[in-house]
Amino acid sequence: MFETRTGNRLSSQSAEAADLYQEAVDLILGSESGAAETLDRALELDRDFALAAAARYYVAQDVGDPDAKNFRELAERAALNASDWEREHIDVLIGLIDLPDATLAKAQAYIDSTPNDLLVISQLTGNLFFYGGPTKLDAVLNVFESVEQALGNDWAFLARLGFAASEAGQRKRGRELIERALEIRPQSLYSIHGLAHVLHDDGAAEESAKLLQNWLSVHESGAHEGQMYGHVQWHLALAEWQIGEREAAMQRYLGFCAPETTTCGPILTLADCGGFLLRDYLLTGKTSALGNDVLEHIERVWGMMGHPFIALHVAGLFASAGDMAGLKRCEETISASSNGTNRDVSLALVSALGDFVTGDFQRSTQTLATISPGARVGIGGSNVERELVDLLEVSGKARH
Repeated sequence: MFETRTGNRLSSQSAEAADLYQEAVDLILGSESGAAETLDRALELDRDFALAAAARYYVAQDVGDPDAKNFRELAERAALNASDWEREHIDVLIGLIDLPDATLAKAQAYIDSTPNDLLVISQLTGNLFFYGGPTKLDAVLNVFESVEQALGNDWAFLARLGFAASEAGQRKRGRELIERALEIRPQSLYSIHGLAHVLHDDGAAEESAKLLQNWLSVHESGAHEGQMYGHVQWHLALAEWQIGEREAAMQRYLGFCAPETTTCGPILTLADCGGFLLRDYLLTGKTSALGNDVLEHIERVWGMMGHPFIALHVAGLFASAGDMAGLKRCEETISASSNGTNRDVSLALVSALGDFVTGDFQRSTQTLATISPGARVGIGGSNVERELVDLLEVSGKARH
C-alpha cells in the first residue's frame, strides 16, 4: 500500500503509477506543466487507478477538454474497487467540479474528517472564490485555517493559505506564507502568481515586474505549458502596463494571455482578457475592435452571463470595443435570467459600462454607487479582478 505526501493511502497495483500520481498532484497544485501527461502515464501502468483517473478529469475539465467525461466515467467505474476514502474523495472532487453548489455541504463535511486532502480543499476554495458571495473572503480563509494543523508546512498549502490571507486583507501575513512556499518549491506557478497578487494589491508594480521577469528567466522552461502560465504572464503584462510600458505590455498580452495564446482555462482566460483590454480602454479612452479569438471566447462563456463575474468581463470587452450592440445583447440575456442579487448586480455593471461608452459618465457612476461593498466582493474572483469596478468608477468621476 502506498501513501500520498500528506498521508492518505493509495490503492494501486503499481509503485511507479503511485509515484506518478503524487508527482501529478504536485504539478496540479503548482499549476505547472505536465500534469496531464504524467497522469496518462500512471493510467497506462494501472488502468484501474481510480484516483489518477479522477485527477485526470480534474485537469481535463479545467481546460475544457471535450474528452473529459471519459476520465470521469473511468474514475467512477474504478472507484468501485477502491478504498472508502478514495471513493469519497472521488465523489466529492467530481461533485465540486460538476455540481459545486449541491456539493458544498458534503465537501465541507469531508474536509472536517479528511483535512489533509489538498486537492479537494483547493477545488472547494476555488469555487468559493467564484460563488461564495459577500462573505467569501472570510469563508475561504476559514477553510484553510481549519486544516492548518493537518497540512502544516506543505508548500501547496502555504501558498493557498497565504493567498487567502492576502485577499482577506492580511497582506503582510500572506506574503510571508507565500514566500515560504516559494522557498520550498520555487518553480510553482501557483505560488509566484500569489505573490504577484500581493504586490499588485500593495501597489508595487515595479517590484512585481522585476520579480516576475527574474522568476521567468529561471523557471519558464518548466512552466510554459502550466495551467497558470498565461496568467503569470498577464501579471507581468499588467505590471508593465502600470509602470508605463504600454507597448511591451500589449505585446506580452497578445503573445501569452489572449484567448488564442493562453494556457489558462476558460474563466481565467476571460478574466485576463477582459481585465487587460478594459483597463487599457479606461486609461486611453480609445476603442479597439475585438479579435475573432475574443469573440469566440465570449460565446464559449455566454451561458454563464447571469453571474456578475462573467457579466463584468464580457461587457467590459464589448465596452473596450465601443460595441453597444454587444452590450445590449448582454443586457437582454441577463434580463431573461432568474431574478436575484446576481441578476441585479450583473445588470448594473452592464448598464454602467454602456453609459460610460456613450459618455453619460454621471449616470455610470451613479449606477456603480448602488453596488455595495459586499456585493462587489460577491462579484467573484480576486481583488485584482474586482478592482475593475473601482477603476470604472474612478474613470467616470474624472470625466464628469
